[in-house]
Amino acid sequence: MKRWKDKLFLIILLSSFVFLGSINRDADASSIFGKDKKSPRAIVVFVDMSGSTNKARRTVYRNAFEKIYENLQQGDRIVVGTITSRSYIDFKPVIDTEIPKESIWTNRLKFEQNLARTKNNIQKAVDRLLSRKRGTPYTEILNSLNIVDTFFHNEKNRKKILVILSDMIQDSKQYKFGRHKISNKYISNVIRNQKEQNLVPNLAGVKVYVAGASAPNSRKFRSIKKFWESYFTESKANFSTHRYGQSLLEFEKES
Repeated sequence: MKRWKDKLFLIILLSSFVFLGSINRDADASSIFGKDKKSPRAIVVFVDMSGSTNKARRTVYRNAFEKIYENLQQGDRIVVGTITSRSYIDFKPVIDTEIPKESIWTNRLKFEQNLARTKNNIQKAVDRLLSRKRGTPYTEILNSLNIVDTFFHNEKNRKKILVILSDMIQDSKQYKFGRHKISNKYISNVIRNQKEQNLVPNLAGVKVYVAGASAPNSRKFRSIKKFWESYFTESKANFSTHRYGQSLLEFEKES
């Protein structure tokens, strides 16, 4: 009987060590991209490649990506694409990758090597993208946003986040925000036309950030911001004017 009790005690003791070890490993894993272990996210970043944003790509956009890098977590999916005059026709993501996840069954050394390689590949691809010197002639933001639905459609378990790095000045053959007066009537007409053509994406549950927003003057800036506020409201996105501006002041640090 005593021998049986000794064996039982040994089994319980070993199980405790395994359990505590797994907790420590999970804690270590969650600390790689932040102290708190959170639900994974699908982060889609659209980068405006028009000629008017050449300077912003070297400054504002790079700073925004630094904040995104710092906030990446295990299990996150990050997609980076471009806003060009042909995005809607021949869109191809620059990046579409998942941040590795660690478990108690993962070899720690291999995991860290894979993690470092993934992070390095993302940064290299972004650096190449932001280093392009020649911009595109048009800023087709509206058409580009219709592609977002494609990436978020099958994301059932991840939190959905859209980051738009752009001056937000739509410049296409049909809509030229830089030249047109963005009145309430103009905003209503554009959104109605987009709806009639089935070109307003369903962004329900998608949290939106905008960095790089610009305009020739403050009045124009406010009118363009008002357009996008109306547009994202129509698309059912989680949009706030506090997340719309020249810089990405904070990324996913809201309570």
